[in-house]
Amino acid sequence: LKLQFLYLIVQSTFTMAMFRGAMRSGALGARCFSLTRHNLALTTFNMADVGEGIKEVEVLEWFVKEGDRVEELQRLCEVQSDKATAEITSRYTGTIKKIYTSVGDMQQVGSGLVDIDTEEDGAAEPEPVKEAPKAAAPKKAKKKAAAAGGVKTFNLADIGEGIKEVEILQWMVKEGDVIEEMDKLCEVQSDKATVELTTPWAGKVVKVHNPVGDMQQVGAPLVDIEVAGGAAAEEEEEEEAAPAAAAAPAAPKAAAASSAPSGGAFKQSAAGAKVLCAPAVRRIAAEKGVDLSQVTPTGKGGRVTKADLINFMDGTSAKAAPAAAAGGAPAASAPIYSPEDKTVKISGRARLMVQSMNESLKIPSFGAADEINLNNLVKVRSVLKPVVEKRGAKLSYMPFFVKAASLALKEVPIVNTQISEDQSHFTFKGAHNIGIAMDTAEGLVVPNIKDVQSKSIFQIAQELGELQKKGAANAFTTADLQGGTFTLSNIGSIGGTYVSPVIMAPQTAIGALGKIAKLPKFNAKGEIEEQNTLYISWTADHRIIDGATMVRFSNAWKQKLEDPSTMLLDLM
Repeated sequence: LKLQFLYLIVQSTFTMAMFRGAMRSGALGARCFSLTRHNLALTTFNMADVGEGIKEVEVLEWFVKEGDRVEELQRLCEVQSDKATAEITSRYTGTIKKIYTSVGDMQQVGSGLVDIDTEEDGAAEPEPVKEAPKAAAPKKAKKKAAAAGGVKTFNLADIGEGIKEVEILQWMVKEGDVIEEMDKLCEVQSDKATVELTTPWAGKVVKVHNPVGDMQQVGAPLVDIEVAGGAAAEEEEEEEAAPAAAAAPAAPKAAAASSAPSGGAFKQSAAGAKVLCAPAVRRIAAEKGVDLSQVTPTGKGGRVTKADLINFMDGTSAKAAPAAAAGGAPAASAPIYSPEDKTVKISGRARLMVQSMNESLKIPSFGAADEINLNNLVKVRSVLKPVVEKRGAKLSYMPFFVKAASLALKEVPIVNTQISEDQSHFTFKGAHNIGIAMDTAEGLVVPNIKDVQSKSIFQIAQELGELQKKGAANAFTTADLQGGTFTLSNIGSIGGTYVSPVIMAPQTAIGALGKIAKLPKFNAKGEIEEQNTLYISWTADHRIIDGATMVRFSNAWKQKLEDPSTMLLDLM
């Protein structure tokens, strides 16, 4: 106890000595004390993580301005990522001292959003202390701008889930070319999609790292670009950093104008917010002065993609796609006979087909086949076809086949499963993402229609039409080709009856539709009649599905097509 008491006396004496020393230091001591007090009161509210993988968001609207008093959980602003729109609320009660980002700007996750003075007594902040660090801001910005000049290496970005490498199909530029921002650099192809890559910078192409036909690793250098800029760019960057010293009052005014209900800027922002697109697309549109509401979207859910924006700026649009698709996919050039041997490199779709089939042929599978009487379906389609055409779509037999498959999958759900890589378990897939194998000028492609279980036959016809247009233009996105759970392949459009389709791993079943042939058949009364007969061939993964299960699925699918009226019971 004596030792503890002695320790407390020594500690108190030391604390008092430090306090007296600080007081004796005069004005400097007072200023230091004031600065410490201010740092404890002024809190920087950073942009929190709003979702997995999201690194930046676009500020759509501010609900506050500098000088406003805010309460805890009061709305600060609305932001948008490439996945969702969210409202950000304050964690503190206090006064907004600074807004870092204007409406339309990109906000990095983890960076400062606003400064909030949480002092309750409203003590004034020492002006020299406040302005001292900001005076150096332009120099830092100038240094960054200077560093940004010269040669920049453009690396291949991640273009889709699980994609580690792509093949370079075509270069649109060569070394020495002068390019503008958003110019096309090259076309690459993964095992899921073909993508055109554009440049984020204007400048001169100094080096192209890989020739056509080579494999490019994600994250590896693609091209070196000598970025245009120099001294003028330095001054521009300095001006952007300077608002902390000179133009700071203008930023909150702009933010306030954007958040005012009657302001023109707010109306434009609200109009833009109705257009679904990624923040990067919205930013490019703002820079180029493009009204996104005028761009025809081709992305999922009516989303405007970067390709849509580029096509719009180039004077083309998805509206022109039907004309291109009317004639079907461009026919592949006929092979020219030569008596000489010729070696051809396996590349493009052919190389991807090799990889896919090597994986698929690891699956122990079996086949089943049947014939379907489509007489009733032919009558139903003939009645509905003109109705659907008036609503802007085309009604083939495929939407019926796809919907019937989804209804049959509900009855026999094990056909819609996927086995794990280590073969220790399999997963029943809730969504019926049914792939449609398409023969395009670039080879076999299998896009899929998502969530068929919740779509009508008319909706399926619409989406199928859009996929066919994309196939004709070789414009499939990664999303179009990912996530399939079951596949139908229509060889009947070319000809043929039975075939042995190959399962697309990790799916567990696939169906191949043959041609619809008019054949003499006995009906239920024993009379010979003309019958529209469809040939169907199934292949299933024997590790999960047995023969009896596959036949039950086939019978369920067959029953719905032979008597289409029964599908109405499941569509209600």
